[in-house]
Amino acid sequence: VPSSFADSQRNEKLEFAGTLEETLGHFWALELNLDESNSKLALVHATHPISELYETMSGHLENNPDFNKKLETTLVELKDKANTEVSKSEAKIAIDEAKTVIQEARSIVVGEQQSNEDEFKIQLINTLLETAKVEYREAIEDGIIVEVAEFQDGSAFVWQSQQIFSSIENKIEPTDADRINEYFELVWTGFKTQESPETVENYVDAVIYEFEELSGIQSEPSEHEEVFSGTSPLKQLKEGVDPKDIQCKSTHGLVFKQSGEPACVKTSSIQKLISLGWSQ
Repeated sequence: VPSSFADSQRNEKLEFAGTLEETLGHFWALELNLDESNSKLALVHATHPISELYETMSGHLENNPDFNKKLETTLVELKDKANTEVSKSEAKIAIDEAKTVIQEARSIVVGEQQSNEDEFKIQLINTLLETAKVEYREAIEDGIIVEVAEFQDGSAFVWQSQQIFSSIENKIEPTDADRINEYFELVWTGFKTQESPETVENYVDAVIYEFEELSGIQSEPSEHEEVFSGTSPLKQLKEGVDPKDIQCKSTHGLVFKQSGEPACVKTSSIQKLISLGWSQ
């Protein structure tokens, strides 16, 4: 197989697997918010996979329309099956069922061999960490959480990266594994004390560097970097911009959540978000 073709296939699988890992991170955050009876943030994490991640997933499932539909239905229905209006046991069952479908998707597109490859897992870890940096940067301003959903996104992706790390930790030299765990602790301390984005990015970069050294594969900036403009809707509001005049990137459109808060989301997701009740 020509190396360029093999690399292309690997990158496509990495992109797809990355969306699955982010989805699992959102499921974790969803469960935490349900435990705290926070219906608003639970809805955010229940709908984010279908509104922001499914479009990418779907592109990799064109040859499997039946499963593609199953995945879409599972993600769309999650907000109705896992929310603060049902019992915790019912919500847990719905989330576990969704996790099972995510694992099915992994098997279909990525395959067991690639999924279990250590270097592939390390790339997924660094992909999540790169995205966590972007989310944290948008969430924190002057030591204060100004975007709670983004802060939880960043936390979820760090947590999910650790879940992947736990599956390969026993294959790594103990001294290296201990050092990585120490760096992860620094990251969590940074989140807990709401340190500056620059400081937290340094902590995260320390973890990323360790995995780069282990795998010999350089980490790539998150695709979310293209979405982040440095001026979130909330920050624009604070600067005195009228809500209807808030600017989003060319690939995103302005919507208003049910609470009236503005948000920039993918243009292709707007109608789906409205139908899900996430936005007006």
